[in-house]
Amino acid sequence: MKYDFSKNKQVNKTLNMVVDTVSSLAEEQLKHIQQLTKIGESLSSETDLDKIFDMILDEGVAFTKADGATIYKVNDDATALEFEIIYNGTMQMRQGGSHGPVNWKPVPLYDKHGNPELSHIVTAVYHKKKGLCFDDVYQTKEYDISGTISFDKSSNYRCESMLTLPLKDHEDTVLGVIQFINPLDENGKVSSFTDEHRAMLSSLASQAAIALSNRKLIESLENLLMEFMRSIASAIERKSKYSSDHITKVALLTDMIAKKINETDRGHFADVHFSANELKEISMAGWMHDVGKIITPEFVMDKSTKLERIMDGVELVIARINNIKTLLKYLRLKLSETEYLSFVKEHFPIQVQDPESYMEEASHFIQKLNVGGEFVLDEDIARMREVASIDFEYDSQHYYILDETDQKNLSILRGTLNDEELKIMRSHVSVSWEMLSQLSFPKKYQNVALYASQHHEALNGKGYPRGLKNGQLPLQSRMIAVADIFEALTAADRPYKTPKTLAESLNIMANMVKYGHLDADLVDFFLDSGLYLEFAKAKMKPDQIDDVDIAAIKSKYHLD
Repeated sequence: MKYDFSKNKQVNKTLNMVVDTVSSLAEEQLKHIQQLTKIGESLSSETDLDKIFDMILDEGVAFTKADGATIYKVNDDATALEFEIIYNGTMQMRQGGSHGPVNWKPVPLYDKHGNPELSHIVTAVYHKKKGLCFDDVYQTKEYDISGTISFDKSSNYRCESMLTLPLKDHEDTVLGVIQFINPLDENGKVSSFTDEHRAMLSSLASQAAIALSNRKLIESLENLLMEFMRSIASAIERKSKYSSDHITKVALLTDMIAKKINETDRGHFADVHFSANELKEISMAGWMHDVGKIITPEFVMDKSTKLERIMDGVELVIARINNIKTLLKYLRLKLSETEYLSFVKEHFPIQVQDPESYMEEASHFIQKLNVGGEFVLDEDIARMREVASIDFEYDSQHYYILDETDQKNLSILRGTLNDEELKIMRSHVSVSWEMLSQLSFPKKYQNVALYASQHHEALNGKGYPRGLKNGQLPLQSRMIAVADIFEALTAADRPYKTPKTLAESLNIMANMVKYGHLDADLVDFFLDSGLYLEFAKAKMKPDQIDDVDIAAIKSKYHLD
């Protein structure tokens, strides 16, 4: 657009040229301001450090037309500056950020005596917290630039102008250093960094520091959250007098399954890929899957036999049997043979001919039945009822072997918990949901409570606490279920069962798939990937690891 400033054509032309130049500069500045605003908004919400570093470098290079740039980040223990991004336009080089790792050695911040390293430009900027700018860095006498000169010679390059700035947070802590070199003019010649460049890059550095600080804060909070979860899990496991690392092992195995699924490129899970946030969410759920046991009474968690109360009740049963055996010996001496046989016929099961031997066998039988297992035969329950029928009075004394509570507990078909105790134990899942669902997890971890509280659900709808079915159970919940069951079966430190071998455990899991409890595709993957053996070698006792026939195990539930 042309303006009429004067009737003199030459003056008018000159003034229009000035206006065009000023307008062009203004538009360029507005563009950079808009870009700086945009990058500020992006940096405030971005948590991926690689993307943060990419944005910082791209905008800084675009504004200054710098030919090269380097971004350093202070390492975790603040002893060195790590290379995050290296860029050089002339050399067509870009490493770091989203372009892969930088394999250059970190720059030490302190000498071998522990003193601040001030002889190098980047370390001096870190320690002094002030930027440095050089029109020709080769002319500096204050700093050691031998590394720069050496790199230039090996690369046939010449570093001239250099601007180095600290990335400081709101507490004046330096989180990193950014360095630009050789800004180019319109003709592609190296020029100097202007005051405008320095102001703009200082603003960019401040915004970048805020983003880095936010990310560091988020990482610290997330680390604290994970440490807190592990601490809670440890506290729950310490409630038991037995050293079962069940929660720790389930969390480990769940992580292993998720990682292995991410690595596979074939089979049922070839298209499944968990993001970094999803992996962390799964891990959190694994650590929290038994958090509800924090209210489970120890006498339920640690019940090692069916008759255990404050002590193992089988000792009382044996004492009662011994009392009856003593009575029988006394009666043999006191009574005639006919009287003795009449007493036995009246107070013992009709088929008992030798009551003393019967009592000895009953003692061994009750002790065996007292140990929890996977199932109990009907004839064993019938025999227990028969033993319990020995209940009589003699000489004002009550003689019996099993009371009603003993009979109820010895009738437990699986494990060592009766119905009331099993209800208490199972309530831990509902408690887990109640506890975790009240926590305000970040949105990216919003499913922790859901996954953690569904590991006892079954695909056939017969699980608990809600009786959910296959289509209602996400993969993450099914993964924790597999990890939980496999660890429980193979655990060698459970008080209520003898350790099972690897093959025995996998065969039990195969039957659980057959009857609709576990996911067939997931158990297939668990077997085919070798995860079962990888975990076994790491966490099982060597004598538990036997030969496994994968084909035979899978044939139990692949019936076609």
